[in-house]
Amino acid sequence: MWKRFWKTFKKTNEWSYWCAWYQSYFSGKPLDWDLQRRVALIDDDIRDAGHKAVAKEIEHIRSLFELEQEVARLKEQLAAVERTPVAALIGDNGGPPLEDASARAMQADLALIWKQVEELGEEIAKPSPSPSLLEKIAQALWDISLRMAACCGSVADDMIREGSKEFAKTGAKWTAGATAVTVTAQTESVQSVAKAIWTFIKALQ
Repeated sequence: MWKRFWKTFKKTNEWSYWCAWYQSYFSGKPLDWDLQRRVALIDDDIRDAGHKAVAKEIEHIRSLFELEQEVARLKEQLAAVERTPVAALIGDNGGPPLEDASARAMQADLALIWKQVEELGEEIAKPSPSPSLLEKIAQALWDISLRMAACCGSVADDMIREGSKEFAKTGAKWTAGATAVTVTAQTESVQSVAKAIWTFIKALQ
């Protein structure tokens, strides 16, 4: 019976959350407790309005929750980057800055990401976030991610060059592969946040 129900309703907006909710318990991996708590605390006025109103509110809750999770992951990565040799190699944490324009641009983009993330956090904390402002932030993050992806290879090459000249003396080791992975992961996280913003905007409509 459950298999038939799941196949029929799992992609239906009005039932997708409840399908996922039941399946999560069925598989022994319940949905995040904070998400479940938020759904459980939906106002009675909304519940009294019918299942469509409840489904719309759940979609709003889910999209906001997922956006918050993506933002949290991005912040962790940004903080991690600042603690790694990558940051030092592009001029942070007291390391000698590279002269390459792409490296300087990457450093500037990292600062821009922090700024956009801070603005995003302030906006989604409001009772009625502005879709137009959220769209602006999402597009800015997406554009930054594309720039970072474009200069990834160039920055990695410069880091190896500078590393061989400057950092060998101190014993610092950083390979192009590791650098590329770090920057690529950063880029993917930025894009994930942008996509989550666009999903949240849809839920606001």
